Amino acid sequence: MYRYTEQMGVAIVALEGDISMQNAMSLRNWVVDNLIKAGKTKIVFDFSKVGAVDSFGLGTFVSIHKTAVSNGGSIAFASVNENVKKLLSLTALDKVIRTFDSVTDAVSAIR
Repeated sequence: MYRYTEQMGVAIVALEGDISMQNAMSLRNWVVDNLIKAGKTKIVFDFSKVGAVDSFGLGTFVSIHKTAVSNGGSIAFASVNENVKKLLSLTALDKVIRTFDSVTDAVSAIR
């Protein structure tokens, strides 16, 4: 359903389309079951092909963040468009989950 690659011990999850109530829970379950439970707790989400994120999607990322942190990891966002950046700023989620211009920058920061 989702695909990921690894760089320097960091899992990079390439997202596509909008992150919304329709798909956010399956994303969370996939990340927890396939990455975090397997010990891959440093995760970068590549938003380069994401158009929008709704409030349910934001809540899902908060949940993933908490799970990763409680397992000794962290998450970061990369290549977020301006609309999603505004939403992250309005909800102050950008203070909790770091956002980077590129996947390379994000991987370097959390590895």
